[in-house]
Amino acid sequence: MLSKLGRIDSRVLYFILLLSFIIPLLRPLGLPMVISDEVQKTYDLIESLPSGSRVVVSFDLSPGGYDELAPATVAVFNHMAMKGIRMVGMSFWDAGPSLLDRSLAGSLYADKEYGTDYVNLGFLAGGENAMSAVARDITGAFPRDFYDRPTANMPIFDGLQAFKDVELVIVVATGNPGVPEWIRQVGDPMDVPIATIVIAGLVADYAPYMQSRQLIGMIPGLRGAAGYEALIDMLGRGTAGLDAQSAAHLMILFFVLIGNIVYFVERKREKDEADEEGAAS
Repeated sequence: MLSKLGRIDSRVLYFILLLSFIIPLLRPLGLPMVISDEVQKTYDLIESLPSGSRVVVSFDLSPGGYDELAPATVAVFNHMAMKGIRMVGMSFWDAGPSLLDRSLAGSLYADKEYGTDYVNLGFLAGGENAMSAVARDITGAFPRDFYDRPTANMPIFDGLQAFKDVELVIVVATGNPGVPEWIRQVGDPMDVPIATIVIAGLVADYAPYMQSRQLIGMIPGLRGAAGYEALIDMLGRGTAGLDAQSAAHLMILFFVLIGNIVYFVERKREKDEADEEGAAS
C-alpha cells in the first residue's frame, strides 16, 4: 500500500491540492481560528454604538490593495448597516471613491437609502491639508458628492458639521496619506476614536499606535476579515480565502508527511532485504 502511494502520479497530487483550495472558496468551511484583540476591539466599539450614530469611512487605498481589504470592509459595512449606523464615506486617494462604491454595492448598505443612511462624498485632493479642512467643515469641503449631488440638504448631515460630531473614523488604508495623518488631524486634536482596515504589510508600522491607544482597533488583511466575519456570524470572502489557504497548507503538510513515511519504510525494507541476502551468502 505504501509503495503504491510513493508512485502516485504527481498530476493526481496537484489535482487534489487544487480541489483543497477551490472547495473552501466555493463554500466557506469556517475553520476554527483565533480572533485578535485588535479585531475584537473594533467589533466591540461598533457594537456599542447606538442606532443612528454616524461613522466616517475614509477609503485611502490603491486598486492593488483593494482585494486584500475588500472582505474586511464589507464585513464592517454589514455590521454597521445591521446596527443602523449611518456611514459617511470619502477618500483622499483618487481611486478611493470608485472602490468605496464597489464595497457598498456588495454590502447591506445597498438596501439602505442613499443620502440618509450612507453617502459617498468622493475624492478631495490635498492630502493631510484636505483632511484638516474636512475635519472642520464636512459639507463645506464636499459641497457635492461623488455623483455631483449637493450635500447640504442631505438628511445624513442634519446636525453634522465637523468631525467632533461623529462617533468613529475608520481608515481603509494602504499607504500615505492614511492612518498617521488621520491621527494627527482628527484623532488627537478632536479626541475622535480611529480604527483601521489595513493591508498585512502595514501592521508592524501601525502597532505602536495601538499600543499608545491612538488607534482603538485594527483589522489586518484576510485573517482580520475572517475574524470579523466570525464575530458577526456572516461567513464571506475573508473566511473563504483563509479556509482555502489553511486547507491547502494542511494538504501540503499531509503530502510531506506521507512522503517521508513512505521513504523511511522503503529504506528499511531495502535494508532488511540486503541483510537477508548477506546472511544467505
